[in-house]
Amino acid sequence: MRPSSRTALLGTMTGATFWGLSGTASQALFQIYHFPVLGLACIRMAISGLILLAFLRPAVPQSRTVFMRLLAIAIFGFVGTQVMYLVAIQYSNAPTATLLQFLFLPMVASYEALTGALRWSKRWSAILALAAVGTLLLIGAFSGEGFQILITPIGLVSGLLAAVSAAYYSLASRGIVREKGPWWLLTWGFIIGGIVTSPLGLFSLSRYTMPAVHDSQIFIIGLVIFVVIFGTMLAFGLYLSGLRHLPATEIGVVASMEPIAASIAAYVFLGNVLHPVQYVGGGIILLAVILTASKPAGTGEVSEEKELHEGRTET
Repeated sequence: MRPSSRTALLGTMTGATFWGLSGTASQALFQIYHFPVLGLACIRMAISGLILLAFLRPAVPQSRTVFMRLLAIAIFGFVGTQVMYLVAIQYSNAPTATLLQFLFLPMVASYEALTGALRWSKRWSAILALAAVGTLLLIGAFSGEGFQILITPIGLVSGLLAAVSAAYYSLASRGIVREKGPWWLLTWGFIIGGIVTSPLGLFSLSRYTMPAVHDSQIFIIGLVIFVVIFGTMLAFGLYLSGLRHLPATEIGVVASMEPIAASIAAYVFLGNVLHPVQYVGGGIILLAVILTASKPAGTGEVSEEKELHEGRTET
């Protein structure tokens, strides 16, 4: 693999770890402190966008075509995947939401295989199968009583929409990321997302009452800051940065590290006991990531000429 490809995989792995840790932080906010879901979604995008705007000062989008693509990615991608994932958790549970959102990976893989962005092989079939089985085991869908997962109609629909949104922004972002850079996309995408979610987000925050205990207030603020900085800005930035050099399928497989980080954090900070089968699932996901990182030269990676051509035609 080229050095840039290794860097992209390492960055994506780090970003996925931040996603997993912030998921545990969000779970603590929801379950312990009853923090509003839409309020957190609004805060994480609005504040992230404003911080990036203050430090990076990216150019304002001038082209109407680029702006319309940016608007679509922000609304149907960033807002869609975050809000729908949280709704799936609210109306089912976190394992169900995680499993349904994982469906974005076969969606992305199918699209890239059909369009030639990914050179498909039996190796990739095995990697995706390992990632799927590992995720099933890690989220605890299997227990001593067989397959167990809670699915409600709203949870099912919102989880599938979260998967579609994740697949959409993973594929649609590549052209803008290569032309403008991932941080340009995140800055304006999060600002737009913050504006879109602000009506319901601010309304839910206005109805929320902070705990009277000072230590709890400090802890809530700390968790929100962690979600904003690490679970939003850095996680999304590192994920999108990987799209500069690798197909979205490879980045998606490495992003399967997210449930591993979430499970470890839930065990350490929330006291959630892991079943032995879940450890096996985590090991299978690691195997899929290792196979992705150690792929033979020339497999699953588009050529430099094709990447440049795609960047020009998409923008």
